[in-house]
Amino acid sequence: MNIAIIGAGLAGLSCALTLEKHGHSADVFEKHSDICFQYKLAELMTPILHRPIDDAVKFFSEKYDIHLKPTTNVQKIFVHSQSESAFVEGNLGFINMRGDHAEAYEKQLAEQLVNTKIHCNQNINYNEISKEYTHVVVATGDVMDTQQIQPIEISLASTFAGAIVQGDFIPNEVHTWFDNRFAPKGMIYFLPHSKNQGTLVLVYPQYEEEMVKDKKTLWKETLVQASQTLNQNLIIEEEFSLTDYIVGKSKYPRIGNTFFVGNCMGAITPFLGFGQSSSMLSGIYAAQDICGLGDYEELSAPLYKDYEDSLTLRRAIERLNNEQLDLVAKSLHVQTIENLITKPNMSILKVLSHILNPFIRNTK
Repeated sequence: MNIAIIGAGLAGLSCALTLEKHGHSADVFEKHSDICFQYKLAELMTPILHRPIDDAVKFFSEKYDIHLKPTTNVQKIFVHSQSESAFVEGNLGFINMRGDHAEAYEKQLAEQLVNTKIHCNQNINYNEISKEYTHVVVATGDVMDTQQIQPIEISLASTFAGAIVQGDFIPNEVHTWFDNRFAPKGMIYFLPHSKNQGTLVLVYPQYEEEMVKDKKTLWKETLVQASQTLNQNLIIEEEFSLTDYIVGKSKYPRIGNTFFVGNCMGAITPFLGFGQSSSMLSGIYAAQDICGLGDYEELSAPLYKDYEDSLTLRRAIERLNNEQLDLVAKSLHVQTIENLITKPNMSILKVLSHILNPFIRNTK
């Protein structure tokens, strides 16, 4: 077999690693000068989004011999609305670095490769490369690249504003804000990297009514709100901004001997926008199929289901006004609800859908 992987992100590198472990190698092509995208930021890998995987680091290590070193673990996730604050507590996952950072997961995966060569600065044309290789894995990280080959379903486009900030933080406490005043139909999250550094991000969908709002103003209000909640003045170290970030999924996980993995398949969860576990699993599953160890369509079916459940929850939250978001946050004070969210093997998407259901009915 002659295998090409287009893209050296989490999905592409997980695919390459799995191929190596079963005696095969691939040519990995990356269009950028390095395997990581230009921004440095933190992301959250949490079992809240990936049940029944309760510990992703342990899961990938023991099941697939792929080893990750997160920045820190998460013990509390705070949820703030306009007038309420609550938190859930437990072993809630890990914070990891992405992009231009020495400990980025992409770099960790690349260091575990033995025989696979990554070719950077290679902007590959799919039509040409598909004639040269027996199998092609499309892992560019952009679902719009998939659209050139097959139909896709675009769920939403999002705008991001964010920064690496300095301050005095508790490393294992994550903060989220759901407040339509400065995150219209979206959210804000803060992920600490250490005791004195963290990532603060504002993200909201690009619906017509939201796009009339000035992003710079919303970002300034985000900084004010986060500083007040964290009870300190946040110092901006490095800012980043992104528009037209497309969240979508491919119609088919595989066409012939072409496999679509990561964001090119639909690995991003529309609810919170993270997708590390799903991206890695899609790459692993594609490699297993190539090696004759499984059927990619069957293996990836749960990933598509997670995407749909996450999108349903995303749509539900978008319909809530600030008073309803206050009630949702307040419900997290109920011990039974907190126990359900942190219970092993419990689908948080189902729990949250149950919590939101009465509020959604009232918006009709």
